[in-house]
Amino acid sequence: MKITFLGQGFEAESKNSVGNTVIKLFKETKFNSFTGISAFASEAGVVGLSECIESGADFFETLNLIVGIDQEGTSKKALKEIDELGINSYLFYQKESPIFHPKIYLFEGENDTTLIVGSSNLTARGLFGNIESSLMVEFKNDNPDGIKLLKELKDYYKTLFDFTDPNLFKISPDIINQFVEEGIVPTRKVWKKKHKKNTSKKAPQEGTDLEIPKRKTVKIPSNFKGRYKSNKAVSKLISELEIENNFEFENNEDNKILWQSGPLTERDLNIPKGANTNPTGSMLFKKGTLKDIDQRHHFRDVVFNTLNWEFDTSLGKTHLERATAQIRFVIKGTDYGIFPIIITHNPRTDTASYKQKNSMTQLSWGETKNLIAQDELIGKTATLYKDLTVADAFTLIIE
Repeated sequence: MKITFLGQGFEAESKNSVGNTVIKLFKETKFNSFTGISAFASEAGVVGLSECIESGADFFETLNLIVGIDQEGTSKKALKEIDELGINSYLFYQKESPIFHPKIYLFEGENDTTLIVGSSNLTARGLFGNIESSLMVEFKNDNPDGIKLLKELKDYYKTLFDFTDPNLFKISPDIINQFVEEGIVPTRKVWKKKHKKNTSKKAPQEGTDLEIPKRKTVKIPSNFKGRYKSNKAVSKLISELEIENNFEFENNEDNKILWQSGPLTERDLNIPKGANTNPTGSMLFKKGTLKDIDQRHHFRDVVFNTLNWEFDTSLGKTHLERATAQIRFVIKGTDYGIFPIIITHNPRTDTASYKQKNSMTQLSWGETKNLIAQDELIGKTATLYKDLTVADAFTLIIE
């Protein structure tokens, strides 16, 4: 039997994080069964888990997952992502005060077993970023101590491991909606608001003698950020939309080009690959192929001048102007329909970016991030037109 300490978050690399370990274990052909039990799950954690499951699809025969929903720790969106995994999945809930709080990741094979028990929830931060401690126990299936440990675990949580517990609810769209309607499971918006509030930390007040050193933090892998799920998410989104294939766009004098990008980069498309580069969820309107324009003002004052611009009311962002543009997305000849896209403009003229004559206007991909986060779009060109079929709308063609 081998016991390994898995520490994470206390130092920046955290190579032995539970997340990195789980990724490796799903690629081990010696395992054919996975059972995960977690107090909470997030959309990002489940999206990352889906990538792991796909990597072991050829040899994992049994996949089980149980998550808790106490204290609004698991959102409706996270449960929907679990349901879409297509595995044997349940939520656990009881009315009584003790909260459901275990974190167990069990990998079993014909000859080998690996068990991780600790403090890491099935969330991106729980698996990678938070300061967490876990123990990983590895043993051959004929090891007496290993057999004893696994029996104690499964005996204690017998009704969880055989899925007979009366407080287990098979995850399905109906069950998810029922718990949301009862106010037990929060919507994604409510969950994000609460999560942001609970994880934000106050800085020392000005003038204080308290000095808090800065500390390097762990970089969370992009596929555990819930931003995109490769082409699987794109395919799902396509299936939910009314798609018009073989889109033909008539470019005439009534519909001139408003803007055309240069070759789209990984950063533009929300899929940066660099170890120290995180997806921003947005794209700057840089000059591109347009000539003789001041990119600091052109997009706010010319391209999007008819939008309803308002200043942001969020703390620290009151200098930013925001507006919503209705944009039709046409990607490689396929019309995905019109989406509300947030456009942000920074009107300040005293910033380094302004003085360097950089663009001050950007769009947030929002709901379309799964559409544009595709490696095959790197190097393509985005062109913006007025949409002639819908008033006050635009068409963005990427090809």
